[in-house]
Amino acid sequence: MTMTQHHTSLAVWDIPAAIAAGEHFAVKVGAKSSDGCALGGCRIEVLDQSGAVLAQGALGPSPWPGTDALFWSEIELCAPSAPGVVSLAVRCDDSAASPFSVAVVAAPAHVVTVTVAACGGPVADAIVRAGPVRATTDAAGSARLHLAKGRHELAVWKTGYDAPPTPIEVGADAAVAIEAAVVPEDDPDAVWTA
Repeated sequence: MTMTQHHTSLAVWDIPAAIAAGEHFAVKVGAKSSDGCALGGCRIEVLDQSGAVLAQGALGPSPWPGTDALFWSEIELCAPSAPGVVSLAVRCDDSAASPFSVAVVAAPAHVVTVTVAACGGPVADAIVRAGPVRATTDAAGSARLHLAKGRHELAVWKTGYDAPPTPIEVGADAAVAIEAAVVPEDDPDAVWTA
């Protein structure tokens, strides 16, 4: 009698870019068998660095939409109380664990409203970032970041614009205006000579 050994692939998605210390969050976990076995009902565990089980659940009865064998579940977790990058792993039944990490930031204490403008007008759809915390500007060029007390560096990104990093000290709710420069587009018909 010949036994066929199958391999289970694991995936983790919808990991938040950053989560505040002590806050609850959820990730989606999926598993797929190399031989197409239905994995619905299989046990899923999330482990810390020492291998202790932090959370567990079971794969749902149906595959992820658009796939025929990626069975999945949403697992709820609680971020540790100290900021930093936390290394975790997910395991399906007794398969090998697959690592992933989560950035934990200090609990936000204040709201910083950032307004991005260029040439006297608002810059919509710009990404404003302070470390792993990010937001996108609205039609008025404004974005709200929930930040912990302390020193942060604001970075703004949008194609066609350039803005230098802006250091700020957060001790209360605040408003910050950032002036971006319009970067001229490259002329595709320009002739380059050496």
